[in-house]
Amino acid sequence: MSDFEQKERLGKGAFGIVRHVIEKNTQRHMAWKEMDYEEDEDEVKQMVINEKDQALNAYRILAQAVNSQQQFLHVVQPLGFFVNEDIHRAYLVMEYCSGGDLRKYINNMRKSGMEISPKKCYQIMWQIGSSLCQLHTSMIMHMDLKPENVLLNEEFMVKLSDFGLSRQLQVGREYVTAHGGTFLFQAPEVLRNKSKEKKEKGPKQKIVQTPACDIWAFGVMMFELLAQRHPFFDSQDEDIPAEEFIQRVVNLPPAELPDHYPLRLRNLIKQMLEKDPSQRISAEEILNVPEVAAQLPGK
Repeated sequence: MSDFEQKERLGKGAFGIVRHVIEKNTQRHMAWKEMDYEEDEDEVKQMVINEKDQALNAYRILAQAVNSQQQFLHVVQPLGFFVNEDIHRAYLVMEYCSGGDLRKYINNMRKSGMEISPKKCYQIMWQIGSSLCQLHTSMIMHMDLKPENVLLNEEFMVKLSDFGLSRQLQVGREYVTAHGGTFLFQAPEVLRNKSKEKKEKGPKQKIVQTPACDIWAFGVMMFELLAQRHPFFDSQDEDIPAEEFIQRVVNLPPAELPDHYPLRLRNLIKQMLEKDPSQRISAEEILNVPEVAAQLPGK
């Protein structure tokens, strides 16, 4: 730890605190995620090891895919891992993204009364879509997509982060059984099962999730980017009870997007928020939409 100069805190998640650090020898700006690492808590330790392994696995697989096509890599690069046993903390060191995250970008737009342009939205859509397409083609589900996990570098290029809940699909299977993801970004098929589980009060069942769950979360993020609110509640009712939220997501259509945005853009986001996962648009199909495909670098 003495090799690093600690700077400002960048964010806080369920499993740790992310901080901007500078490596003293090289003066390289990095970020680290500080997590609990108690010796006698095997489950916590395993979660930390899983996060490190999943981050490395996702980066390695996507780096191979991208190198073959000479594309920009839209995933945060893991740079190292160490444990400080004196204070029972583990540190996952990653590349630093100086542009903050998509949540900060949305909040800044709201505060300043600005809106994103359709072109900029399509650019972000292409970047997230291409990284999701690479992940899904490589049989990896992110499983915790949200604006806080979409980072931006100094050139406003997207980098996906936080692969702690990601899962590798087994060969021949199109789903995983796992509890994962942030509640407000979970797909209706996941929330429906959660609601059923609560009512039946039996043993906790594993919940089936497919790559379509990532697309739903992607759609919620894109809705927020345009409307600066969640598709199923606004600032007036953001404290709605969990059961009411589930009922809205499962049974009601999302709110309408601002009508000054192009109809094709609004309809594309609606296709991401399709209730039926088998009918929901895929990452590959999103990239084939002409307005999204036009954002491919070099076009």
